[in-house]
Amino acid sequence: MNKKTKDYVIQKMKWPFYDFDYISKYFVLFMPFLLICAGINQYERDGPFLILWGFIILLFFVLRIEIERRFKEMILIKDYSTGQIGKLLQKNNWSLIRQGDGSLEFYTNSSSFSWGQKVTIIKVSREKILINTLPTGRAPFTLFKDILNYREVKKILEV
Repeated sequence: MNKKTKDYVIQKMKWPFYDFDYISKYFVLFMPFLLICAGINQYERDGPFLILWGFIILLFFVLRIEIERRFKEMILIKDYSTGQIGKLLQKNNWSLIRQGDGSLEFYTNSSSFSWGQKVTIIKVSREKILINTLPTGRAPFTLFKDILNYREVKKILEV
């Protein structure tokens, strides 16, 4: 993570969008738009049903994308260094992939519904860290793994 990205995350509490991110992340919105257009133009009897489901799916996808971008703030009880946080979380069988510049990146284990998660931790100050969880790959249903990973980090660091 470079300094510009880290400063953006600390200021906005979410990942920045880059040029290709708009296309890769929002391309899935094509399907709900097709449902809405089909409901408006093609089908008289099933039109309201298609429009309703198109809007529901559209709302779900947009909320999911925005939830994945956001960081959660955690206030630490003890003063941990970045290295100490890394060692504590490695005991949880998470693979440390990058450490440095006040940030850590881990991969969690895969499960039957997920290929694993990428957990990013940024140390902002002595007592404050930011945590983000992204699915590895494009798993649409992560079954609230971001919340579970946040609670796991909180449980380990509050001991």
